Amino acid sequence: MNSTPADEHKFLELVNENRNKILRVCRVYAWNSADQDDLYQEILSQIWRGLPGLKEKQFANTWLYRVAINTAISFVRKRASRSDRVVHFEHADLTRAIESRQATEENRDDRIANLYTAIFKLDPLEKALVTLFLEDLTYEQIAEATGISANNVGVMLHRAKKKLSCLMTEEPK
Repeated sequence: MNSTPADEHKFLELVNENRNKILRVCRVYAWNSADQDDLYQEILSQIWRGLPGLKEKQFANTWLYRVAINTAISFVRKRASRSDRVVHFEHADLTRAIESRQATEENRDDRIANLYTAIFKLDPLEKALVTLFLEDLTYEQIAEATGISANNVGVMLHRAKKKLSCLMTEEPK
């Protein structure tokens, strides 16, 4: 793409306005900080590539979520398909990883850490629905970002919330 200063400004503005949203998507789809960094860079790359297709600023939010979530899902699939990259955690290892991660994060709230741990266990579409819901998007906006109907969003989000609730109250094995 031949970039102009206007393209670069549009990109930087969009990324700066939505940096925290993108980082939250990365946190939900990638467990360790190295993968989160890789995913963040991949999302930025996809935003840059897709930016010429973004016509109206009013749709930037849902467009950005669609790009971020689709990129995250592809990223997870690529990582999972590489058998040498698949990590199998024993419960003790997972607990140590969570505790280590909590110690370095700004927000040490146990409920938020438990929520992210539970969200991480959801399937990719459920992760997308819950993440977008937590960002206060309407069902219509979530439908736009995920490519499913608003009615389906409601049904699937309800199921994902129930599953999430079960995951958060589960006793560690």
